[in-house]
Amino acid sequence: MDTASTILIGIIVVIALVKVIGYLGRLGIKQISPRELDQKKGIMLIDVRTDREYNQGHIPGAIHVPLSEVGTRIKKVKKDKDLVVYCRSGNQSIWAIKRLMGMGYTHLYNLKGGYSAWKRIH
Repeated sequence: MDTASTILIGIIVVIALVKVIGYLGRLGIKQISPRELDQKKGIMLIDVRTDREYNQGHIPGAIHVPLSEVGTRIKKVKKDKDLVVYCRSGNQSIWAIKRLMGMGYTHLYNLKGGYSAWKRIH
């Protein structure tokens, strides 16, 4: 096998591993699509993006809690409240949800595709 083939196979393996790790990270976390979100009532939206991203646009009614502050600023929210957590694309919100799960929150949803997916249909 020549060097170019070895490099190409290595790149493919790395990409596959990243995809598998991303999938495994979402196991046990409920996903909600932007269209399903539009139909849901009585939920609380948590935007975990940066201040700059939030100020550039956000879902109406969302509470801004940057990812780095999730552990400290969310404590006042009831643990059985339905929470939809989102970021730009749906990846950082997974980390926020895992943190919230560790704090005892049980009704958590990740916005599939994040703010970008929601913005595309609105």
